[in-house]
Amino acid sequence: MSYPRSSGDIIADRRFAYAMSYKAEGDLQAAAELVEQALASVPGWATGWFALGDLLESAGRREAAIAAYRRCLDIDAVDEAGAGARLARLGAIEADGAMAPAHVAALFDDYADRFEASLVNGLGYRGPALLLAALEPLRKPFRFGHALDLGCGTGLAGEAFRASCASIEGVDLSAAMLSLARRKGLYDRLEQGDVATFLEGRPAQSADLLLAADVFVYLGNLEAIFRQAARVLAPGGLFAFSAQRWDGPEAFILNHDMRYAHSHAAIAAWAGAAGLAIACRNDEWARRDRGQPVPGMVAVLERS
Repeated sequence: MSYPRSSGDIIADRRFAYAMSYKAEGDLQAAAELVEQALASVPGWATGWFALGDLLESAGRREAAIAAYRRCLDIDAVDEAGAGARLARLGAIEADGAMAPAHVAALFDDYADRFEASLVNGLGYRGPALLLAALEPLRKPFRFGHALDLGCGTGLAGEAFRASCASIEGVDLSAAMLSLARRKGLYDRLEQGDVATFLEGRPAQSADLLLAADVFVYLGNLEAIFRQAARVLAPGGLFAFSAQRWDGPEAFILNHDMRYAHSHAAIAAWAGAAGLAIACRNDEWARRDRGQPVPGMVAVLERS
């Protein structure tokens, strides 16, 4: 985790820099003490409170970490730092909705320039290829009318599907990711925003294909998304997505890696409630973490 924002106080920033050096050396207590000293001078610095929470959490001081994350969230209500997700991981708040859109946008704005190299080369990402493999047996000939790429990022799914779609729109929270996608010239239209709002703004029965590659790892309850997907899809339209898989009794959890994982039962329930049929579902991993495949699934839902 990087902490790019200055506190506006030179001495506090210097203490913070020393704290990060101690953290790198593994001395969490000294690092936390220095951050606390910095915050005594700049108590309204959200980034400092998040950093303190991170240090305290790493040191196993759960209650103190929760207090620091809550202070961060009090100061920065849009939660660009991601304190809400940390609180959810610690069990202090509900997991659903804990991943703030502002945090996801900031995360990928910072990550954009190295996103593809890191994801494809470093993590072995294969989400678009999995969606393509799941969809190909279901549509002969393999052609679609209008497609929507939900959480399009830099356009990896667009690259995989552009040739098979008459037109394609993309949406993403990150302006930096959209800038990179725009350079590829793949999309007829790109919009900055969240998936739910984007779908709400699309006309009924206006799309033949919806794609969501590695997007639902940042969303908990998908009921509203599935309902809007069913509304937007034309009869016979397909909705293909990848997700992390959760084999426990809960519908979804916010995992240790700060990503949501969903159960088969929840996907089936949300699809059924929206009037979508499961045309295909495979347990496939889309990326690796620390060299190991992350349990995942690929599903295709069909609008009757």
